[in-house]
Amino acid sequence: MKNNIIYILVLFFGILSVSAQHKEGRANHRALKKEFYQNLSQGQKDALDNKKRLRKEHKETMKASFTKDQLAIVEDETLSKQEKRKALRKTFSDKQKEMFENHKAFMKEEHKKFKTSLSDIQIEQYEKLEKKRCKIRQQKKG
Repeated sequence: MKNNIIYILVLFFGILSVSAQHKEGRANHRALKKEFYQNLSQGQKDALDNKKRLRKEHKETMKASFTKDQLAIVEDETLSKQEKRKALRKTFSDKQKEMFENHKAFMKEEHKKFKTSLSDIQIEQYEKLEKKRCKIRQQKKG
């Protein structure tokens, strides 16, 4: 009986500490993002906002071109975000594929332009954010 109680307490504190680390990691990521954004010039902030706007417009344009079957995939709550993306990609028409690839190439160019406008310190901060973002994505996957 004592062993069970000890086991439960150890398990509880282990879960509690992991949860606290996760929250701390997210807060740290938000702080990094805030610091990075504050160090940008107005032109750089405008470029970031423009990229965000373009992504949103593309998403809306793609969604407007979806068939009923594609919309059913989007609305299927049993699928994860990644599963929805995979399923949708398989159903893209040639026009949708072209729209997707054009947008991808355009955004890659915009990203290059933005990155060349950054100073060495800003690039360092940006790369830290990218690493952190990749870690967060990996945690969500696994």
